[in-house]
Amino acid sequence: MAAGSKGTTGISAKQARSTEPPRYFYQLSARAQRTYLKSDAIERFDLIPSPKALSLIDDLMRALDFGAPSSVERAAQLLLDELCRLTGVRAIQLAVRGVRPHNAKGELHGIFYPHAPRNTASTARGADPLIVLWMRTAQRHDVVKPKTFFRTLMHELGHYLDYALLQLDDSFHTAGFFKRESFLVRVLYRSAPPDRNP
Repeated sequence: MAAGSKGTTGISAKQARSTEPPRYFYQLSARAQRTYLKSDAIERFDLIPSPKALSLIDDLMRALDFGAPSSVERAAQLLLDELCRLTGVRAIQLAVRGVRPHNAKGELHGIFYPHAPRNTASTARGADPLIVLWMRTAQRHDVVKPKTFFRTLMHELGHYLDYALLQLDDSFHTAGFFKRESFLVRVLYRSAPPDRNP
C-alpha cells in the first residue's frame, strides 16, 4: 500500500462502536490526536441527495449487473462527480479494477490515495487524489454484491471528504468516520431497487 493511502480490507464497524481510542492514538502527535478527535466528533455530512444522484446510483447498480469494469467505472465516476458537486468539492478521479488483490489478511476492496502515485495508468496528473476500487472477489472472481461495492465506494469517498470538505489533516478510521460512511450509505442507497440482495 502506498504511503498516505487509505485502504479498505473489509473493515468491521466494530471500531464505530468503541468508545476508547485505539492504542495507536496515544502514539500520535498532539496535532494528529486533535485531528482524530475532531473526526470522531463529526457524525454526518451536510448532504441532501439530488434526483440525479439517486438516478446515477440506479445506473451504477445496472452496470454492476453487466459486470464490465469500464461500464462500472463510468457509472461510479458520474456518481462521484455528482456527489462532489453536491458537497461543493472538486471532483475526484476513480479507477475500477477487476479481481481484488489479497493476502493472508484478506482482500483489498478499495483504496484512497490523497496524492495518486505517478505511475498509475489511470491518471496523467499524478498528484491529484484518486480512488481505486476492485469489483470482483479474489477467490471466485464473482462481481461483488451491489451494496458491498457501494459501501466501499462511500468509504473511500469518505476519506476524500475528510480532506476536501472537512479540511482534516488526516483521515483516520474513527467512530465518527464510520458514522459518516453509514450516513452516506443510508441516505443514498435507499434508492436501489427493492429486489436487490444487499
